[in-house]
Amino acid sequence: LHNAFETSYPDALTGVVALANVGHEVTNVNILEDGIPVLTRELAAGTRRLREDLQRELGLSAREAERVLQGSADADPATATALGALVARHGDEIAVGVERAAAFLESASRTAGPLRALYLCGGGARIPGLAQTVGAQLRLPVEVAQPLGGIAVRDGAFDGLDADAVAPLLMLPLGLALRKVA
Repeated sequence: LHNAFETSYPDALTGVVALANVGHEVTNVNILEDGIPVLTRELAAGTRRLREDLQRELGLSAREAERVLQGSADADPATATALGALVARHGDEIAVGVERAAAFLESASRTAGPLRALYLCGGGARIPGLAQTVGAQLRLPVEVAQPLGGIAVRDGAFDGLDADAVAPLLMLPLGLALRKVA
């Protein structure tokens, strides 16, 4: 994550920022201070629980719930309301985890200041309203990471794909591809 972030957001490598990779089972939180990874936490908040809650509360199939979470299904008002409530609850879990990690770092470090921004990536970053919910809870700017911004991509590489929709999923594989020889 750090490699892709460093390449895509060189202007964000000052102060304390966090990267949250919202995955299927867990959310990995990495906190950087002046571009250096200083703290990593794993939160038991992933998209699976959110999908299961959506299935249980609305009686949706796994496939239907996944489409709603990806924003690819036209949600009726009841579904949109239920999704909003679930995203608020799960977003608060992520925000509390990030907040606790940042508070720990700030109290344990002599140099770390307060967290100034959060960048979401992973499949969960695409959930409608999640970034806004987490940002409101933390009272911080929260951005869905776009790792393709600082990388030259061959013409036609994303033909047939919505690059903005898949970009949060590419943060980890691009970071691995960008590793440097030690």
